[in-house]
Amino acid sequence: MPDRTADLIELRAVNPEGDLACDFTIATDLERSGLREALAGGILRPVRPLEDGVEVAFRDSAWDAVLRYVDLESRCCSFLDLSARRADGRVLLRVTGRPEARELIAAIFAE
Repeated sequence: MPDRTADLIELRAVNPEGDLACDFTIATDLERSGLREALAGGILRPVRPLEDGVEVAFRDSAWDAVLRYVDLESRCCSFLDLSARRADGRVLLRVTGRPEARELIAAIFAE
């Protein structure tokens, strides 16, 4: 689990050229429990597309949920780069990857 006291977490893809497939067996139901709701409840503005992924702004109170998400996503989707930064009363989450992963990345926070 990322350090909850840090203001910046950056996790580079463990396997950036690996298969564009997520291993959903990595995270247990208990680990995922309530995470989607916690993230959705903390979003400040719509997802912003980036050249190589997306950026989402959350309320500062969503920091723990964002860290949980980064931890789980980095383990199940080893082709993604993930970063979370806490500043100015908000949290910015970036999910990025290689060009072939853009469609998958865009779908992560699609409604």
